[in-house]
Amino acid sequence: MKQKIPSEIVASKMNEWYSMIRLNNVTDAEFLKAEIKREIEDMEEDQEVLIYYNLLDFRHKIMLKDLRPNKAIDIRDSLVNIESKKEKIEKTQVDEMINYYFWFFKGMYEFKQKNFNTAITCYKIAEQKLSSVTDEIERAEFNYKMAEVYYHLNQNYLSMNYATMALDTFKAYETLKEKKIFCYFVMAGNQMDCMRYEEALEPFQNALIEAKNIQSKYLLASAYFNVGNCYFYLKKFSEAYEYIKESLTIFETESFSHVPKAYFQLMYVCIKQRNYPQALDLYEKGIRSAKSLEDKQHEAQLNILKGVYLDESDHKIVEKGFDYLESKSLYADVEELAIDAASYYNEVDRFEESAQFYRRGILARKQIRRGDVLYEK
Repeated sequence: MKQKIPSEIVASKMNEWYSMIRLNNVTDAEFLKAEIKREIEDMEEDQEVLIYYNLLDFRHKIMLKDLRPNKAIDIRDSLVNIESKKEKIEKTQVDEMINYYFWFFKGMYEFKQKNFNTAITCYKIAEQKLSSVTDEIERAEFNYKMAEVYYHLNQNYLSMNYATMALDTFKAYETLKEKKIFCYFVMAGNQMDCMRYEEALEPFQNALIEAKNIQSKYLLASAYFNVGNCYFYLKKFSEAYEYIKESLTIFETESFSHVPKAYFQLMYVCIKQRNYPQALDLYEKGIRSAKSLEDKQHEAQLNILKGVYLDESDHKIVEKGFDYLESKSLYADVEELAIDAASYYNEVDRFEESAQFYRRGILARKQIRRGDVLYEK
């Protein structure tokens, strides 16, 4: 009779798998996953290890959502599978770490779905279990994810606080340079939210220099995009175009999930340059990409730009786009796009539409300020 593999050995290999996932090392993570999947067939029975496997498989797919989106098509099924075991996780005497992973990974999933308030709720439950986490790198990973979600909700003070805590740990590890740079992205992004664009540009440029020395196309493309985006807000549109175009080339070549985002921002640059024919071409490519990847946020934003600046007869796609952004609490995007649209309509003497968009932008700004109060509580 074939001897069963001790569950402790498989669990140890799962820890190694998780380390590769955290590093966005797709090749090694895929190899370890396949190896572990085979070993589980011959493993002695251990329900806790099996639950751990399901959680890491879910986290693996979250990684693929950005880096290999075509391989993450069944990510929702994985969540349903895990949630069906939720009661067992909570009622049995499983390791508290399993509970932590459940809420942390569910928060990551909700973040990817643009459900930022739900993501924060999940993260907050995970945070209550953080005392059971002894690995300082894992604690830093959690702090980074908190910084990321608060940044997307324009809660800049909270975002900077969590990013600083994460950075303090990542800086101590030579193998975590990529994580350190992503912290710089979030911190500089918060400076941009506070309209300190000149201050944000230098750390973005430094991050690009460092990214060129790291073997990560995803990091490099993100760095190019961030520099270009900063130039956009500095109204240096020629520079913005070149950097964002470079990021788009890498995102497309590597089939990363941020292709629609890069198309949207490049289209916006062309609109600012009054290059409407190229803006329309970018819209058509971007909308195909957004629909293919089910990226509803950038589908909405692309449609808003088209309806305001390129096809003024299509008011429905503009309303539908704004409605979607508001449903996801993306008030910073609503404010920016609405105020820009109001300024444009004012320039072309369409004062009634200008006033409507201006009111929408002001309401979005009030929602952002209301969020400050809610999250401080």
